[in-house]
Amino acid sequence: MKKILLFIFFFYYTISNAQISFEKGYFISNEGKRTECYIKNLDWNDNPINFKYKMELNDSEPATETIATTQEFGIDNESTYKRFNIKIDRSNDDVEKITSNRNPEWKEETIFLKILVAGDATLYSYTNSNTNKYFYSTQTIPTEQLIYVKFIQADQNEGAERISENNEYKQQLFRNVKSSGTTQKEILNLKYKKNDLTAYFSKYNNITSGSDKEIDKKTTKSQFFIKITPGVSMVSTSLKNFAASEFNVELDKKMIFKIGAEAEYILPYNKNKWSIFINPMYQKYEDEKNYNTSSGSITNQQTSYNVKINHSVLQLPIGARHYMFLNQNSKIFIDVAYSLDIASKTDIVYTNKTENSTLNFDGNLGKNLAFGLGYNFKNKFSAEMRFNTKNELINYISHSAKYSSIDFIFGYTVF
Repeated sequence: MKKILLFIFFFYYTISNAQISFEKGYFISNEGKRTECYIKNLDWNDNPINFKYKMELNDSEPATETIATTQEFGIDNESTYKRFNIKIDRSNDDVEKITSNRNPEWKEETIFLKILVAGDATLYSYTNSNTNKYFYSTQTIPTEQLIYVKFIQADQNEGAERISENNEYKQQLFRNVKSSGTTQKEILNLKYKKNDLTAYFSKYNNITSGSDKEIDKKTTKSQFFIKITPGVSMVSTSLKNFAASEFNVELDKKMIFKIGAEAEYILPYNKNKWSIFINPMYQKYEDEKNYNTSSGSITNQQTSYNVKINHSVLQLPIGARHYMFLNQNSKIFIDVAYSLDIASKTDIVYTNKTENSTLNFDGNLGKNLAFGLGYNFKNKFSAEMRFNTKNELINYISHSAKYSSIDFIFGYTVF
């Protein structure tokens, strides 16, 4: 198992370092000097506090700039971040953290804000963990936060509590970012969401100046795939009895077929390099072996045995996957999953052919870890080799049945 993990780690390290992740961009220093360079594009989900860059793509080691040394940086045609020393309210939508305070709790911080729309009115965003906040500025209003706070309010009529919202951002927009064609209903229906606010600011800039510049045009979107996943497994089973050595048997490796389906959700950040998946699969394993054991006496009498195993199972691997892009159509991936049996039937029968007696063991639901690496082409076809840790098929104090397998899984995306 250690060799498998070492191989996967080496494979991941080699491929990930070979990827082209530096893209054309720039940064502006505290002194106002603009430097053209290549920035490592991590498609940040949370607003960054530093970034890596190279002056030339073939430079061996990247350099690092931080929020303390940079007032602005950007990746061409994709994203721009600008530094502000600004008041921010970090209240979030987590129900367990909502308080009864309807007012923002201001704290002055130095942060990078991402420019979503630039123009007569500029829209910014800030994301960190469960905090999603939006800021704005106009030609007369310096950059400030659009105020939105969820809070707990006592319901006097029912004697209970409910969650209410401070939607002051609508008043801010009504006062400061409103064209002659903007209606009160339009602002009242405006949600504190990226898409809603981006559309509103773009429309406002287009009306007031005839053009707008939407900086965050290249966005990463979530994706969802359903696949069929037939495959084959190379299986071996080791049977051991700690009280009677005559029941210790190593069964030969055997190839079996399996069939399944996979649902995969590509996460909408970090350039779609991460996903979570669930991959239910059914397989049936049958094997038997004849063997002889010695009684250990002076006569060294041999006893003939036959062991049969029947194991059918519906497995449910649930895991995470990381993609490493080779080009626009091809990518390599590694994944890790926790696999549990949601339905299984296991029977192990020993037959003493000399005495014509039998010994039976039945099984239990098992679980194991799985580590995989594979290749994906155009999000349509995939092939994966998945290594499974040993699974205990039965639950007895003195008897063990360790089931080992390596899966070769082929995927075809249905939609």
